[in-house]
Amino acid sequence: MNLSPLPLAVFVADARGAIMSWNRACEKLAGYTAAEMHGRTLGDLIAFDDAAGKEASIQARVDIESNGSLICADGRRVPVRVTVAPQSLDPEQPGNYSVIVVPRGATAPSRYSLIQDLPVNEIIEGLPCVFYVIDQSGRLLLWNHQLEEALQMASEELPTVEVKFFFEQSERAHIVQKILDAFEYGTSVHEAELIGKHGRRTSFLFQCARTSLGSLPCVFGTGLDITSRKQAEHVLKVRERAIYASVNAIVITCCEGKENRIEYVNPAFERITGYTLSEIKGLDPRFMRIEGCDVEEQKRIREAIDRRESVRVVLRNVRKNGQLFWNDLRIDPVRNADGEVTHFVAVINDVTEARHYERRLHHLAHHDPLTGLANRTLLQERLKQAIQFAARNRMIGALAFLDLDNFKHINDNLGHEVGDIVLRETAARLRANMREEDTVARVGGDEFVLVINDQGTPEQVADLVERIRRSIATPVIADGTEVVPGTSIGVALFPRDGSTVDKVMRAADAAMYHAKSLGKNNCQFYSSELNRLVHKHLLREASLGRAIGNREMVLGYQPKVDLRSGRMVGAEALLRWNHPEHGLMGPDSFIPVAEQTGLIVPLGEWVIDEACGALRSLQALGIKDFVISVNLSLRQLRQRQFVERLGESLHRHNVAPCCLELEVTESLLMDRPEEAREVLGRLKLLGVCLSIDDFGTGYSSLSQLQAFPVDHIKIDRSFLGGVGRNGHAVITRAIIALGHSLKLKVIAEGVETREQLVFLRDHDCDQMQGYYFSPALSQQGLEDMLSRDVRLNG
Repeated sequence: MNLSPLPLAVFVADARGAIMSWNRACEKLAGYTAAEMHGRTLGDLIAFDDAAGKEASIQARVDIESNGSLICADGRRVPVRVTVAPQSLDPEQPGNYSVIVVPRGATAPSRYSLIQDLPVNEIIEGLPCVFYVIDQSGRLLLWNHQLEEALQMASEELPTVEVKFFFEQSERAHIVQKILDAFEYGTSVHEAELIGKHGRRTSFLFQCARTSLGSLPCVFGTGLDITSRKQAEHVLKVRERAIYASVNAIVITCCEGKENRIEYVNPAFERITGYTLSEIKGLDPRFMRIEGCDVEEQKRIREAIDRRESVRVVLRNVRKNGQLFWNDLRIDPVRNADGEVTHFVAVINDVTEARHYERRLHHLAHHDPLTGLANRTLLQERLKQAIQFAARNRMIGALAFLDLDNFKHINDNLGHEVGDIVLRETAARLRANMREEDTVARVGGDEFVLVINDQGTPEQVADLVERIRRSIATPVIADGTEVVPGTSIGVALFPRDGSTVDKVMRAADAAMYHAKSLGKNNCQFYSSELNRLVHKHLLREASLGRAIGNREMVLGYQPKVDLRSGRMVGAEALLRWNHPEHGLMGPDSFIPVAEQTGLIVPLGEWVIDEACGALRSLQALGIKDFVISVNLSLRQLRQRQFVERLGESLHRHNVAPCCLELEVTESLLMDRPEEAREVLGRLKLLGVCLSIDDFGTGYSSLSQLQAFPVDHIKIDRSFLGGVGRNGHAVITRAIIALGHSLKLKVIAEGVETREQLVFLRDHDCDQMQGYYFSPALSQQGLEDMLSRDVRLNG
């Protein structure tokens, strides 16, 4: 192995001390030729001053400065200082050793003589940077290959280009000035970006110094590639800007033993907390904590910092103004090159609004927006807890369902604003009568539910519920109007009436339904008999839905007779249910169920269609002026496009509209008189006949009656029950007179005796129907009577 020439005497020896190679300075100092050096050992060349001398191994002198004498070829002994260093940095793999010999005293070579021996060209080419010499014209005189690589140019191209053209145009004036500074002041330093021939850019730190080549003044210098440093600086600037502009607060603390002191906070921290960096620099970040609050989270932070680990918690802190805020805090350690944690970075996200919003959402998800009471979701949670508590502690609990009576009437007649006032006042009264541990909920438009905990006896529950009923019945003043709400209440006890939420709620609902059926504004407790009735009701509801599709419904036709001629002029279609188990059932047993469930709408459409079919059959028999009447329900009348669908049905059966009569009750008309007047007007334009059924049982005024475009009024059968009694006779005569004065025909229904018939004729009633003439007939029976022209005798 050959060594490059160096200004110091150096040779290489193996582990035994045998000399393997040496440099030119060693030859000059010792005077040996290469052949004479071959085979010699360290002990042959150096006479050490210490006691061990030649006997000491080369390993024993590693990293020790030893004094001795260099034994030269001419016999001279030159005092020297000897340093031995291993050539391998791995102590587990020993190899060769470098031996550096430096003369002591006046015999050492001068610095100039050592420099003279330096191979300048090799040094320049081996520099880890660009090297250049520039004359006063701004052109290169000398350079190394690193500059050629940076500029992507061949050596013959470089002298032809002024140095300033190696840089961006905007930088050229600055570069020229730096070169002039070096000529004038001796040195200059600057950073700039060299642009290669093919566009490659490299950042350099240039250092220039003035010198001369003979009589030619020039500047020489070096350029250190700082591209990586610039990139790192840019990354740091971007990160610093990101930290500065972050919407989250950032705190950097410095670790000093077990202490962590604030070193930096960004503007977001100052905005969120109100503290500036100058106020809190050097403090422990824990100064914002709330003593005794979020103890577990504080403990997690301390433990993570002690372990030098990351941690994330959500806890509360205090701003400078004393205001509490929720802090989503993330803390991470920062390690140096040795892996030691020197800093912690904490990111603070103010989640106060999010927490409040989350709470608002939770409240909205579990509470009614109008009254602020618990909703169905929260009710079920509370009821489940109450049932479990009552069963576990052998106590009585109660669930009460409350339904405001006639609330729809309040909304329809007084407006929804008044209705809302009544609901809010009801909610307030319920809260006032209940304890904190009980639950008050609103689960529907006018339905409230109470979960009553820890009651001693059913009698105590009854007393509480009755007190609540009386409280609700107190008048409410809404927009100057006095409203007196009533309520029907159903109560179930748990765990007696059910051990699950579903069972208890069904029991209370059944009890409330029973309370309404008994006349409203009362309270009923759940019982086994009540359960049987409700079960029967539900079964009837389910089977009624199937009955229409299974064609179990039938129509009977009760004839109407003209009292002057005795001839049959029409018939009323009466609906019956031919139940597969219970036989023929009258309308009173299933019409209320149909009304409640909405099945009355398809049922009513079926009745109209069947009646139109019967009229078409009669017309085929040559009977042209016969009228069949059907009863309308409130739900039918309020159906969209009811009039249009009725017209389509008449057209489909090719039936004249005047042959179909629609009967509506007086109370139905009075529920929403304006709406009823509009629909009846459209029906009248269609051409059908209209009559008011059960007249005299409602509360209509004469002016309202005149506004409805009806053709007939029907005297309710209750007024014919005792025509011999003056009271009923007077009412019946008045109804007949009233109808005629309004140019309406009057029909009496439920006529069963000759005495009633004579009375009606004597007072000029127009038509009658009832068992005295005929019960309801099948379609075939009706056609048979009409074909035989059966008339009323006597």
